[in-house]
Amino acid sequence: MALELPVVSTNVGGIPYIITDKQNGLLVNADDVAAMNTAITQLLNDDSMAATIGKNAREYVAQYDWNIIKNKWHNLLQSIGKS
Repeated sequence: MALELPVVSTNVGGIPYIITDKQNGLLVNADDVAAMNTAITQLLNDDSMAATIGKNAREYVAQYDWNIIKNKWHNLLQSIGKS
């Protein structure tokens, strides 16, 4: 996602909290090989869709950049220290 590439993943565990289907990635059910194949083929055949999902993915993961996260950690640890 950080490389602005569209991601296809299974919708298990915490993945659906990170990837929103058809917005910043494609999600398929676990153990559904046909759906995984279809999703990958769809991205290969639809450059516009792949580019849009890739762009959205890059924008989404920008919030996890270390320069943003380190400030959040710093603020959190400071607030705990003041307790």
